[in-house]
Amino acid sequence: MTVLARAPFLAVLAGLVVAMGVEERAGAFGMTLLALFVTAGILLCSFIRERGGQWPLFILVLCLVLSASARITFVLKRPLSCPLHVRAEGTVTEVRPWGRAHVAVLDTPHGGLLLRLPFASLTEGTRLAAEGVSRPLRRSARGEGFDEERFWGAYGVVAWLSPSRLEPTLEQPWNIHRLRFEVSRFLVIHLPDRTGAYLRAAWTGQRDEALNEAHRAWGTAHLLAVSGFHVGIVVLCASSLLRRARLRPLWISLLLWGYVLLTGGAPSALRAGLMIQAALLGELLGRPSSSVNSVALAAVCLLCFSPRLFWNVGWRLSVLAALVIAAMHEEGSLKRTWFWLGLSPAVWLATFPQAAYVFEGVPLAGLLLNLFAPGFFAFALPLASLVVVLYLMGLPWAPWLLEAVEGAFILWEKLADLLLGIIPWSVAWGPFLSWCGTGFVFLCLCRAMRLPWLRTLWLMLLGSLTAFLIFL
Repeated sequence: MTVLARAPFLAVLAGLVVAMGVEERAGAFGMTLLALFVTAGILLCSFIRERGGQWPLFILVLCLVLSASARITFVLKRPLSCPLHVRAEGTVTEVRPWGRAHVAVLDTPHGGLLLRLPFASLTEGTRLAAEGVSRPLRRSARGEGFDEERFWGAYGVVAWLSPSRLEPTLEQPWNIHRLRFEVSRFLVIHLPDRTGAYLRAAWTGQRDEALNEAHRAWGTAHLLAVSGFHVGIVVLCASSLLRRARLRPLWISLLLWGYVLLTGGAPSALRAGLMIQAALLGELLGRPSSSVNSVALAAVCLLCFSPRLFWNVGWRLSVLAALVIAAMHEEGSLKRTWFWLGLSPAVWLATFPQAAYVFEGVPLAGLLLNLFAPGFFAFALPLASLVVVLYLMGLPWAPWLLEAVEGAFILWEKLADLLLGIIPWSVAWGPFLSWCGTGFVFLCLCRAMRLPWLRTLWLMLLGSLTAFLIFL
């Protein structure tokens, strides 16, 4: 079994994803059976008769699927509960725009509670004494509007709170959320506009609304949101600095998770963190790891920890992009130049079905911009961070460097606007292109698993049809 030998968690992920896609219609028992059936089918499709000792591992993988399905079913079927009358202390963990108002997440012993605010009058990290009445999160059927329970439940929120009393406590201890707010505040106040906005997004995960809308129009929003791209830059810089350090994987792991927590623990950052952690663990144990298996393992762990992340579009796009990149890298038939040239179109095509369906179109200019935008930001963000450190040290020529960095970001935006003016079109969701995108994902994964062409075509057709019918 090629999949069993190279990436067993890929089959586990496929089984869980298909089962969760029909969770509302299949029920708990049907969901578990479907996950077992899909996982077993994928493994048997890659069966190699000449290789012995496969069946014990086959049974172990099915046991993992059974355990994961039981955990996911238990969490999804258990209603989010909170006392009607709430009186507790909690910490504000997030404040974000919500329509024409703002919402804040208050972490309490009862779970996360949502507060609706007319203005951003609360700051992250503030300790509050709250009292009021809770209201359950709204649950919507498929295709009938925004589902509050699935979206906010993935972040640990259990109910809305209508407060009758909301006061800061006497003691305001330091925490990671307050640190994120203070860092964000410093960047906004003391740095030039564009440099501060870009570093604020990269360091704290808090995005400027106007800048976010501009990147969405350019098709480069993934470079602004904290994702595997940013986590990879941090780990690469840490690896270069700690090349000869003792316990190198341990120090890199501490820096990795410190960064992920500082930026708010976005699903894409958590996925990247778990994937890199699996690779670091393999390095520590002296065992090489499969990139595809590491991505699948990270995705399965996140689903088991917070099953409602399955309906988070950021998690889906992150996993799809990471699987395609890992598969293209692991397949190894492309030369390095062709790999980098083909990476942007490949990720665009793979993520098109989800992105176009959710955002009602994907900018065509993003295809060209993403050929060089990752390289620019991979160089500009570490350079800007270094210049800010030199600026804080009070070096006399640091302000000049800071202005040069600001000019580089402004020049990037001018070029992006110019290209958007030349290619102003967006590609809307459509059945044919979406089917092609889904089939392309299966093609990359099958080739990375070294499956014969006949089995590759079979899994491509069956997998893309299943995904198309369930999700789109």
